[in-house]
Order: sequence, then C-alpha cells, then structure tokens
Amino acid sequence: MVVSRLFGLFSTDMAIDLGTSTTRLCVRGRGLVSEEPTVLAVKKGTHEVLDDGRAIGRTARKMLGRAPLSIDVIRPLRSGSIDDFDMTRILLAHFIRTARNGSWIAPRLLINASTDLSDVAKTALQQVADRAGAGKVYLLDQPRAAGLGAGQPIHEAHGHMIIDIGAGTTDISVLSLGDVVESRSIPVAGDAMDEAITHYVRNRYNILIGPDTAEDVKIRLGSALPGEEGPPLEITGYGRDVQVPRSVVLGTDEVQRALDRPLSIIIDSIGDLVARLGPELSSDLMESGITLCGGVASLPGLADRIYASTNTRVHVPQEPGLTVARGLELVLKYFDEFRPFLECPEDRI
Repeated sequence: MVVSRLFGLFSTDMAIDLGTSTTRLCVRGRGLVSEEPTVLAVKKGTHEVLDDGRAIGRTARKMLGRAPLSIDVIRPLRSGSIDDFDMTRILLAHFIRTARNGSWIAPRLLINASTDLSDVAKTALQQVADRAGAGKVYLLDQPRAAGLGAGQPIHEAHGHMIIDIGAGTTDISVLSLGDVVESRSIPVAGDAMDEAITHYVRNRYNILIGPDTAEDVKIRLGSALPGEEGPPLEITGYGRDVQVPRSVVLGTDEVQRALDRPLSIIIDSIGDLVARLGPELSSDLMESGITLCGGVASLPGLADRIYASTNTRVHVPQEPGLTVARGLELVLKYFDEFRPFLECPEDRI
C-alpha cells in the first residue's frame, strides 16, 4: 500500500468514461477535465487523424454526413463495446496525453466496463489502453460507477437498482454490499431511439434525416408517454421522391409513437429483472426505489412509465448523464479504499 501511495504522488491517476456517444476524462485532484464525442476523423484508409490530432471529438462529429471521400469519420464503439480497436487506441492516447500534461510516468487508468463484458474483451481493452500509453489499467463495473456517482450507498447490505440508459446500451442492475447481484445489458438505448425517429420520418414522409437531426428531435419533442404537449418542430431532410431538400413539421405525438418500440423493450427488460428478485431484494427495492441514470434519463415521462411498470418510485439524479464519470472520479479520490472492488485484466495474463 505504501508503494501504491508513493506511485500515486508521482503519476497521473486518471479515469475514462468510455461511452458509445461521449467519452469523459477525469483526473485525480482535477475532476472532470474533458468531455468529447466518441468520434474521430482520419485520412481515408489510414490511421492518421486529421489536423494534427485535433479532429477528435466535436470537430470530427461535425463531419458526420458531411465528409468528402478522402476522409473517414469513425465511431469506434458500438453498443457499448469496441468496434474498431485501432481507432479506440488513438482515442485513448489522445485523452491520456491530455491528462499527463507533460508527465513522463505512464498514468494508472480506470475505465468503466459493462457487466456483460467477457474476459477476452476486458483483456483486449487492457491491451488497447496499454498501447495507448497507459500504465496499469483497472476496470470498474458500469453500475457500480453509476451508483456511486448518484450518491447511492451501494456498499450496504441493502439492494439498490441502478438503470443506466446511455447511447449504445441500457444497463439494468441490482447492487448490494458493493457488488452486482442481478444485471442485464441490452443494446437498446439513445442511439436506437434516434434510429426509430429516422425510420419514422422516412416511412411516414419519405424524407431522409441525419443522426444529429434525429437526436435534436428526441431532445426537443421526445416523450415516453402520450399526452405530452409541446410546440411542433420543423425539420429538413432529403426528399427521396423529389430528390431535393424537403421540410416537414413534427408533433410530440408523432415522436412519442416513434419512440414507443425501443422504450417498450427497455421497460420490458426492467420488468423481467424485477421479476427475478427474491422477497428481500424486492422489499429493498420498494424502500430505496430505482435510480435512473444516463443521457436518456431526463426524457419526459420515462420515470413515470417505469413506475407504472414496476410499482417502484424512480429517482433521477442531477445531470444523470454524468453519474458514471462522477463515480469514477470518486474512486480515483479514494483509490486504495476501492482497490478491492476493481478488476485488473493484466493480473490474469
């Protein structure tokens, strides 16, 4: 432990909330220092990032759907898992350089991991991080990070349900004594909702819209329950029939219908897990409620819909999209105390 503490004095301890849509960087003693879209722009057919490495994050995201043939715009993660290892390495290297700030010692790196990530995938993630310039790599289960970041006492002998709806996956977990008791991860979340809106506009109006437009529609008009009223929104896309730009006005009722299918899958999955709980955990759930995290947690009507399905009150923390990053930041602050709850894939090699 003394060696660990001394190492912490000279190295840069950092954590990365590696998300399908957004990646967040936390540094010990500095908190959340960077938040960027998980997107890179490279010269076509190469691993060379454009503009001296600055085409990562927001700059690269602006190129989606607008890049010339000489540029590939890549989202290296899909459904919460690494889809492109080389691009993930470049992305991690960018954040590690940001955190090191000139330090010559490779930083200890803490990364969130889905509960259904296989040992092979965890080892691959550790190797990618190592090649990106990290020192020893530690993994923390996503629901633990979210629970800590939401301020829940997950280390007590009491069941706590944490639902984290991100961009690529929805993680539904029950924790007790700091560990996962029941968990399920499904590849239906924010991106699936955007795709549902895209499909609705294409099928109903014969207009193609991009992912940014679909996400804007979800944010401004999205609802999990019918009856939510709001001002209509005019959007512009590409008319497939006339092959020119076209506009259409969408109402909240249309967007609610478009979102109903992915939301139903999420609600049904929550219900399935609740049904597997024994009497003690069910009693705990009624007492402590459900904590709803992730970028989609603020969707109007979602907490009410989950309550109607589970008969359990739902708590949405402030800035629910930041709960995992806040949990990682807390673990960095008290690293030695949390060390028994962390996994180090390198130790298995």
